[in-house]
Amino acid sequence: MVCALSALLTFAAYLALATARNGGAFEYALDDVYIHLAMAEQLFQGGYGVNADEYASASSSPFYSFLLPTWAGLEVQRWLPLFWNVIALMLAGWLIGRALLRAGLGRWALIIAAAAPIALAMHVTAFTGMENMAHGAASLAIVLGLWRFAETRQLGIMLLLGVLLAPALRLEGLALALAAAGVVFLLGHTRAGLGLAVLAIVPVALFVGMLSMLGLDPLPNSVNAKLPDTGTGDGGILGNFRDNIALDGGRYVFALTLAAAFVAFFTLSRGQISKGVAALAVVAASLGHLAFASIGWMDRYENYLVVSLFALLALMLAEFGETPKALVLGVALVGGLLTYGPRFDNYISNPRAIALQQGQMARFAKDHVAAPVAVNDLGYVAWDNPSHVLDLWGLASSEALALRLSGAPKGWADALADDKGVRVAMIYPQHLPRALGPDWVLLGGLFLEDHGEPFLGGDGVLFYARNQAEARALQADLKDWAAALPEGARFDFAADGSTS
Repeated sequence: MVCALSALLTFAAYLALATARNGGAFEYALDDVYIHLAMAEQLFQGGYGVNADEYASASSSPFYSFLLPTWAGLEVQRWLPLFWNVIALMLAGWLIGRALLRAGLGRWALIIAAAAPIALAMHVTAFTGMENMAHGAASLAIVLGLWRFAETRQLGIMLLLGVLLAPALRLEGLALALAAAGVVFLLGHTRAGLGLAVLAIVPVALFVGMLSMLGLDPLPNSVNAKLPDTGTGDGGILGNFRDNIALDGGRYVFALTLAAAFVAFFTLSRGQISKGVAALAVVAASLGHLAFASIGWMDRYENYLVVSLFALLALMLAEFGETPKALVLGVALVGGLLTYGPRFDNYISNPRAIALQQGQMARFAKDHVAAPVAVNDLGYVAWDNPSHVLDLWGLASSEALALRLSGAPKGWADALADDKGVRVAMIYPQHLPRALGPDWVLLGGLFLEDHGEPFLGGDGVLFYARNQAEARALQADLKDWAAALPEGARFDFAADGSTS
């Protein structure tokens, strides 16, 4: 329980520091959690997406949004992601603790167990409010359950739950789940291996089937929007791998993967075939992520690999001497501290940055515009907003996604905006340089002051009115809204009503 308690206390300290940095107001570290909350609102009303008048696959998690419809439409709903992440964090800490307990670290056990959640940045992943911490817990269940199978040839409830839930929470979980199924199959338990594979595929198949029944692409928009930037896009698999390991988090995952592979081959050389094969399956899943998926965005994408590889190292080192295995695990934790420690100030500052940027955009959209708006960073603006939110990046709009990725001519967003009755667009101009046509009127820009290096889509968000008439009609509301901006945010009005 030491590891679970350390995870909880670290999280509480992080929460306190981040809340204090935000003037005493609670806020999540990422705006993305509000996509899930907005989708949960529509699920509560019988829809699927972020707008009542259209279906959309804005979330890449098959299951997570289904955990959040309770109290939809009420402020208390905002706390549900925090609740589920605390549960997931405690469970993940407990599972890592079990791996360390089996490692038999002796006098080093308490130190490593207490340090692991901090060094592995588990508290940060949990505070994003996203599904990533739960995915990490499910992945740990696979690793520990698979190791138990390698030792005893028995399928346990831990392995079954991990194989089912990891793909249900994140599509990346399918790789580790199928790798585990493959190990069981290769070690002679053919039916059990096939059964595990079916168990892993079922939640993904149901998700894909649901999207297809709704007339949506089988892959969610949130995945399709990222494909050009990953191994399935123009960069190629090797390019994506290179880009991932160029990042601090990617290098750390790669180092853990290499360490796990080395120990796995050593394990095989000692004749422990079952354990060696199980370990190499986890290594293969990690390499697959580096080749095909993403690293970063507040370091949450790779955290399931970080905790899984660390637990795997602990399990593989159990038969080593006390000092060598403590040294290897200690070096792994130092690597985590060196990777994520320098980001500490950015981590605790990001909730404030979200409140100052996304929170203020949402206040303008809901309290002042009170009509359809367009954005390219979906989240806070869509949650608890009865008006349509046109997502120009395309997570919540298949039409916008198709136009953006097709290289449509300048002004491609105009017809979409007119169809939805959009009055205002709030965008990062560097991400959508060709979306808006010449009729849009620049109102000004929302900027953060003394913001450091937050995890945001951009430092400034430009506000555009759909035309001159809307610009004139919005002036009074815009001034009232700008006058109430909190310290740390400012709105620079366009000097001459220039257009885009």
